[in-house]
Amino acid sequence: MSWVGLTDHQDGRFSRSGLDLDHTEANLPKRLECGTFMFETHVPGQIRPHDLFGITHHSPWPRALMFSALPGGGVAMVHRHKDDLIHSALKWSGDGRAYTLRVTYSWDTRINWGRLALEKPEGGQTVTNSVHVAHPQLTEDARDLMLCMAERTLSRDVVFAGLSTKITPIGPMPTLHPATPIATPGGYKDAGRLQRGDTVITDTGAIVPVLNAVRNRVPARGSFAPVHLRAPYFGLTQDIIVAPEQRLVLRGSEVEYMFGQEAVLVPARHVVNGYAATWAASGALVDYVQVVLPGHEVLIAAGCAVESLYIGRIRRDEPRLAASVLQDAPSRLLPEHAKPYHQVLRPFEAITLLDQRAA
Repeated sequence: MSWVGLTDHQDGRFSRSGLDLDHTEANLPKRLECGTFMFETHVPGQIRPHDLFGITHHSPWPRALMFSALPGGGVAMVHRHKDDLIHSALKWSGDGRAYTLRVTYSWDTRINWGRLALEKPEGGQTVTNSVHVAHPQLTEDARDLMLCMAERTLSRDVVFAGLSTKITPIGPMPTLHPATPIATPGGYKDAGRLQRGDTVITDTGAIVPVLNAVRNRVPARGSFAPVHLRAPYFGLTQDIIVAPEQRLVLRGSEVEYMFGQEAVLVPARHVVNGYAATWAASGALVDYVQVVLPGHEVLIAAGCAVESLYIGRIRRDEPRLAASVLQDAPSRLLPEHAKPYHQVLRPFEAITLLDQRAA
């Protein structure tokens, strides 16, 4: 069992058997000794202190879980259980512009462990803070939090929130739908079938080995909401589904003219325009996969050039590696990736480029 709750401003879901199952035979214990609360929130340019997400109960004993925005940037968490109070806070040094943060609080009371993490969905800096002697979550309270009960708080800045019964990873995330066809020496192969030891064909025609393949199931909301890329745009021979943060590699005379470079990187979320790319219909959860290549080479997905998983120098950071989707990969078998070779377009640049190509 993993994801059991999902909520936003339109709907709330909670299933004791898991959101991806239809039956109800399975049952959660009264207390969740292990799990994760995840939510994404828009952070305005001018931060003011306010409650973001949480719930408060006074009967049969006082208890509360609340996440709040901090002035100057950052998030604080307070978890009260009777007379015991746990507090954790993380500062985020923003640049004064509006952006989105993913907040992840995971706990495992069996080993007296907890972790509060902040990260930008589009990648980059991740900050974490340990939470010692974490309290369990009452299943009743978690249900009320997901089902929009009166006792809960859900700020308008919050995009969605989810509850998992497992410790969910942070850091680099897979971004391809498992059915995405990837070019290999033996022909196209579904991304979900690739594994360590397979080989793929890059956009330069080189054949490189797959060093690792990762998969993750996440709420199909916010920065995980699937994007439908439509053929024949972007060189596609068929439609594919990707995560919003999957970056496409675009080339052509327009790219060279507008940006003075051979190629640029464009996150899929920047190209959603109603015809070349749209938001895909989805259930509560979505699976994504990706592969790690030796030099962060570019994959060919149904004719479209897309980035493989960028992991930077995560192999040198043992705690960060242990918290990621690569936690089971021996560090000695992982590569180190330099910064991406190409410029990453901002939203208005991507829109301008697509308009120029459509003209």
